[in-house]
Amino acid sequence: MTMPHDTQTSTSVAPQVLLGNHLKALKLPTFAREYEKVALESARDHADYPRYLLRLCELERIERERRNVERRIRLARFPQTKSFDTFDFTAQPSLNKSLVLELSRCQWIDTRHNCIALGPSGTGKTHVALALGLAACQKGYSVAFTTAAALVHELMEARDERRLRALQKHLNTVKLLIIDELGYVPFTAVGSELLFEVFSQRYERGATLLTSNLPFDEWTSVFGSERLTGALLDRLTHHVHILEMNGESFRLATSKKTQRRQAKETNEGDTIT
Repeated sequence: MTMPHDTQTSTSVAPQVLLGNHLKALKLPTFAREYEKVALESARDHADYPRYLLRLCELERIERERRNVERRIRLARFPQTKSFDTFDFTAQPSLNKSLVLELSRCQWIDTRHNCIALGPSGTGKTHVALALGLAACQKGYSVAFTTAAALVHELMEARDERRLRALQKHLNTVKLLIIDELGYVPFTAVGSELLFEVFSQRYERGATLLTSNLPFDEWTSVFGSERLTGALLDRLTHHVHILEMNGESFRLATSKKTQRRQAKETNEGDTIT
């Protein structure tokens, strides 16, 4: 018996519609987007059904991981995205490059160790911190980035609004907490105690990366208490990787190059005239 044309059309379309609905419900958007294209490629390559499904699964996993990495980067709240591809190690000979590259493998995060980058302003501490944070996001770790001043302000604000416990819980759950620019702004006694509590709660429970323009013996000027500073350093430096960055400021070096280039162009112009 020959079926009516409209019935044949609806029957031929229905499986695609149902498949699309099922893939959406199963949260497999790459399957839904790519299955027809991959089917044609598999037919051309004479691939069997398992290989066809394997190709789709690989595409789904790649796309899902890409979205997860983007989500972790977004939640980290990096001020900008930096990697080691754009970091000039030759300009900072005091920096242990092999240690930095080892840290980028992120095993220190698994062992819940700390990392402290010390050096004058402009030597690339924030760049290194951002690059290590990016590497952590790419390897599946949750990351939170903040400056020391911003974190203390947020902690004090949370305390005043009676949501300090919730904020502390969030700071404790991230695998890597990055605190940039410790030493630029001194803290009040309350601010110092709140920040100390963050470090204390993460001690041997989570990895912390800290950057500072001050050597350890000057941290008391930031926290205002030798006792608290000593207790803090005792926790931070128990399991720690220290990155010393004592070279010339990148910004200063760039400024000098710009000035030299402009002077050269001016001299050449005067010569031509």
